[in-house]
Amino acid sequence: MKDHDNIRALFSTTRRRRALATGAGTLALIGTLSLTAVLSGPASAAPAPAAESAAAVSLTGWNLTLPVDSAGCQCGAATEISPATLKAPWLVRNSDGSLTFWAPTKGAHTPHSLHPRTELVSRTDFTAGSGTHTLTGTFIMQKMPSSNDIMIGQIHGGGSSSSIPLLMLHYRNNGQLIVVTRKNPTSGSTSATVLTGIPMNAAFSYTITQSGMKMTVTATYGGKHGSAVVAVPASFRGMDVRFQAGDYQQNNANNSATDGGRLTVTALSQN
Repeated sequence: MKDHDNIRALFSTTRRRRALATGAGTLALIGTLSLTAVLSGPASAAPAPAAESAAAVSLTGWNLTLPVDSAGCQCGAATEISPATLKAPWLVRNSDGSLTFWAPTKGAHTPHSLHPRTELVSRTDFTAGSGTHTLTGTFIMQKMPSSNDIMIGQIHGGGSSSSIPLLMLHYRNNGQLIVVTRKNPTSGSTSATVLTGIPMNAAFSYTITQSGMKMTVTATYGGKHGSAVVAVPASFRGMDVRFQAGDYQQNNANNSATDGGRLTVTALSQN
């Protein structure tokens, strides 16, 4: 009888030792997993960074002049969309939010110009020589018309003076930004170089500011900066004016199937 009791006691002790060993191993394993979780965190705690994208260029506050008439013909009198909206192939939005403008030389034009354009026209006028007003844009020139000249920003007459430009910023084929200012509403102009050496297919920025009786044009490409300052001519003071910006190519309307200006705008604002 004693031998049976000894055997049962031995088996009981063995089972307790195995249980303790198993429990210790489980606790050790749980401890290891817990430590690993603390050190590495959950898989969702460190997601891959999202790709950055450019903010979409807004059309709010603009009308749009097109190189087609009201029937869509590349002929006759240019039509204006109010307010501005995308209009392929003249104005399209790219996947990064930028806008691409196409202005062919075969196209409709406004009554006081022979040059077809795809151009934004501000819906807000201001008074020449009063307050502070700024137009800022970032442009990439992609195709030049045969005239090698595109007007990309303006202070232009509004209201009853809508046929009269005051300040015109041109990009010309040798990479120059030239600002042209009218001396008076009927004739005469002066010009100044703002910046040179801006290649095709490269982003550059410009700012046109009218502050009181002074107009300042600045431009930046890479590490290069330039500026020009001109006075508001006395004959323009008090006139209704507005900003215009886009692709106002400077070739006379013709029947070419390929001639024209193309550019992309990655940023544009007015205030």
